[in-house]
Amino acid sequence: MYSRPIDIHDIDEGVDRKQLNQLRQRFLDLNQLRHQRTCAALPERQQQFLQLLPLLFHVNHPMLPGYISHSTPAGVYRYTPNSDELRLAKILARSFQYNRDLTEKNASIDALFIMGSIGTIAQSDSSDLDVWVCHSLSANHEYFSELDRKCHLISQWAAQQINLEVHFFLMRSDEFSVQRIQSLSSEASGSAQHYLLLDEFYRTALWLAGKIPLWWFIPASQEHNYANYRDQLLGKRFVNRDDVIDFGGLPYIPANEFIGAGIWQLYKAIESPYKSVLKLLLLEVYASSEVDERADFGTAGAAVINDDSTPQIGLYQSSNNEAPGDQEANQQNPTGPSISKDAINGEPLALSFKRAIYAQDPDANALDPYVMVYRRIEQYLQKHNQLQRLDLVRRCFYFKVNKPLSRTNRQPNKTWQRKLLEELVKSWHWSAHQLHMLDNRAYWKAPHVITERALLVNELNHSYRLLSELSKHQQSDIAISSDELIILGRKLHAAFERKAGKIEWINPGISRDLSEDNLCFIREHNDNGESWQVVRGSQNDLALRNIDVEPIKRSRSLLELLLWCHANEILASHTNTDVIGKQFLLSVSQKQQLIQALQQWLPVPLTIEHQYFTRPATIEKLLIIVNTGVEPQADLHKKGMQMLSSQRDALGYSGLRENLMINADVIQINSWGELICRHYASDALINCLLHYFRLFPPGKQFGLPELSVRCFSSGQGNNIAQRLTELWRDLISCFYSGTRPRSCRYILEMGDEYLLLQFVQQQLQIQRFKSYAKLLDKLAQAQTDFSPIVIDRYGLRDKPLRIICEQVKQRGVYVFYQLEHTRAQITIVDERGSVFTTNTEYHNQQTLLRPLVNFINAAMQRQLLDGDNTGTLPDTKDVTIFELTGNIKQQQGHAERRQLHSDLSQLHFINIKAIAEIDDEQQLRFTIYCNEQEFSALAYGDDLFGAVASYIIRRRQHGERYPCYITDLDLSLCHDTIAQQTDVQLGHYLQLKSELENKLNSALNAL
Repeated sequence: MYSRPIDIHDIDEGVDRKQLNQLRQRFLDLNQLRHQRTCAALPERQQQFLQLLPLLFHVNHPMLPGYISHSTPAGVYRYTPNSDELRLAKILARSFQYNRDLTEKNASIDALFIMGSIGTIAQSDSSDLDVWVCHSLSANHEYFSELDRKCHLISQWAAQQINLEVHFFLMRSDEFSVQRIQSLSSEASGSAQHYLLLDEFYRTALWLAGKIPLWWFIPASQEHNYANYRDQLLGKRFVNRDDVIDFGGLPYIPANEFIGAGIWQLYKAIESPYKSVLKLLLLEVYASSEVDERADFGTAGAAVINDDSTPQIGLYQSSNNEAPGDQEANQQNPTGPSISKDAINGEPLALSFKRAIYAQDPDANALDPYVMVYRRIEQYLQKHNQLQRLDLVRRCFYFKVNKPLSRTNRQPNKTWQRKLLEELVKSWHWSAHQLHMLDNRAYWKAPHVITERALLVNELNHSYRLLSELSKHQQSDIAISSDELIILGRKLHAAFERKAGKIEWINPGISRDLSEDNLCFIREHNDNGESWQVVRGSQNDLALRNIDVEPIKRSRSLLELLLWCHANEILASHTNTDVIGKQFLLSVSQKQQLIQALQQWLPVPLTIEHQYFTRPATIEKLLIIVNTGVEPQADLHKKGMQMLSSQRDALGYSGLRENLMINADVIQINSWGELICRHYASDALINCLLHYFRLFPPGKQFGLPELSVRCFSSGQGNNIAQRLTELWRDLISCFYSGTRPRSCRYILEMGDEYLLLQFVQQQLQIQRFKSYAKLLDKLAQAQTDFSPIVIDRYGLRDKPLRIICEQVKQRGVYVFYQLEHTRAQITIVDERGSVFTTNTEYHNQQTLLRPLVNFINAAMQRQLLDGDNTGTLPDTKDVTIFELTGNIKQQQGHAERRQLHSDLSQLHFINIKAIAEIDDEQQLRFTIYCNEQEFSALAYGDDLFGAVASYIIRRRQHGERYPCYITDLDLSLCHDTIAQQTDVQLGHYLQLKSELENKLNSALNAL
């Protein structure tokens, strides 16, 4: 009827009111068809709700859904319910009587619209209703909150009574242009998207009642001149201003809005990628047009954004991957005539929609919002020869429409959606097999899902890079905070970033069920070492096939494969598993225990709340599984035997001191849902300790994760798990409780080795010693701060060091001595916890302690006078003496406090003082004073100690050869030489004292 184009471009020459009426009717005809299509796709009660929706906002009746009070703003502009709507209202509320006199005289509701997929090819049973309730109330209106509450109650009623999800948005047309920024959340896009929202509204809105959009009456060619054209149209009364609602013009979409919308779509795409790819591609089309208009890109027509800090990203990337039938598809248009050549120039789709209605009677199929989106993307990708991406877009469109064409239609007549989709698919030249595969997507298994995921991830990464580049070039105009881009980056990183040992979540809404009835895990050995693979089917299936089967996945360890299968729900409760591997010891019960441990530790599916991405990731749980596929004491295990021993330490079991921890797998999950698995085939304990404590250096502000240790070894499994749990608990108490300095040291026995653990610059260092003597040598070394020693609960039970460390609770100087016949073992712990040990002849307690105590006092006094360690030295009164008694080797030793008696300082002895200096060759040279008699290296050379020994012998009444001791040592001129990494501490004095005394006593014995 209205087949001619409508031309009202030049308003200065006047506008034909007949054409305005024709234009209005075209929009209303298309709206009516969409309304009919919407109702046809809804169940009966939902249809009735849709019909009643204007009446619910037109009146306030106690028996109708949403009633708050008679004062609630109501009345829809120029709305009068028809007889059918009144009939439906009486079904809901028998007492309802419509009385025009009781309705609001001044309508508070300007118009009602529904936007989204309703009435489109993509409408489905799960489609929700997004209803715009356009009103003229101010936000501080007395009863505005009641209108908001009414919307909420209607939503609740629809959800509970008719199983329909309805969202209401209270809109004021005059405030719509004010952009409001929300923060990114799981339910909001987070950015001001005024024009993009307006674009979607104008091309998808279904008008229900009230005023119609003024935008209908402004030609697309005048969009840039919208305000002037509108003023003339209304001022000259071509259109009654009371009959229209004005949300503004849509001349173009600013580039800064692409970023906010893209972030939101990428956020949703992580869990449901198919739904978002179409919208992301449309944003790319819009963005590419914006780039084209702002820059000159040469004859190639490729818009490329360059940045030195990132790889080159092209908005247009050529591809030679042909999609079947694309050449023919370019020449066919099953949805009707071409909209216009403007469809490829990047203008908003809403303008293309309006141009088409102005051009001729509207074709509902061609103007279907989702078909229009697809067509615009198709033209863009074909133009730039990106046919592989186009094939993905077609699949996304097909899944969005969700009408399985390979299945028999249950209804006697095909729906318009199915017919339209069949036309499109025919032009794509998809085979029957391809359609069958797509229609069974819910049952795709891992191999197919992995391939599809790779394509989707590439597409999402492409969109993320584009957004990142746009954000750099739009920093001054960007309508969002940089935090939103950071949050999105975190979500993408967690979902798709690859890293060593990370378990990939392969099914972001692609398939409904990846589970397998049978899985076979196979161990392989090759030049690259050991590896594992998992294949579909049982061991018997593989034997019968007698052919190579492509594995689903390969990995370095069995645990990583099991975890991957469990996390992705390939390994389910009903799945039968076979494990094949030479020299791999895993019984059926152990296998079941292993799988159950993973299932208990990681319940699936895993859901991560949005707020966790607003802060950096923290590891929340950690699982250590020990000895998978190996058995401690393997020879006994083969004979069905196990060794029993009173020595129950799993890290030094029995008299053989056997370490029962052979291998380990460490699994961790962080607050972003990232799952990491690391396998340690050797040095399992040391590697696990390093793994854990490098993640959690003491002093950082974070909570420690929940730790679980499991071991399923036959016989000793529980013992091993309990021992490691205790060890971790003790280490955490040692390093994280705050009761000890961060520099404290922890000694642990493992097998026939001693391990020394200490944090240096917040990094754990583990040193291994094959003998107790070498451990003591290490403990004697200088420390940068007070570093007390903590002994593991099972460690050094037959060694004096355990008793010594139990006494050293705080900074001080401690002297311990243990008598063994004519010898005495002396151990001194200095002010920084360094442990100095020496063995000397024993004559009596006085001659043993007297010189030593005097030397310690003199050394500390010198440190104070030299200004070293100010504030770190203990008072001389804090020097504490213990004697070690009892049978230490039988674990029956103890320490007894010994007091210094006053007569110790009154005994006569020879004062031997040594002064150290550095010569030209940076070597230590000494000058020794015996009772103020000087003996220097300059005078005596290499015979210095012989000369001092001769003097001492002469001073003794009977020339006894008992040991002599240095009573004072001056190191003031050589600090930088003897303590390059630390300050000088008592241990330096003791070490040099020992060296000098050895040389001096050797010289005495030689006389």
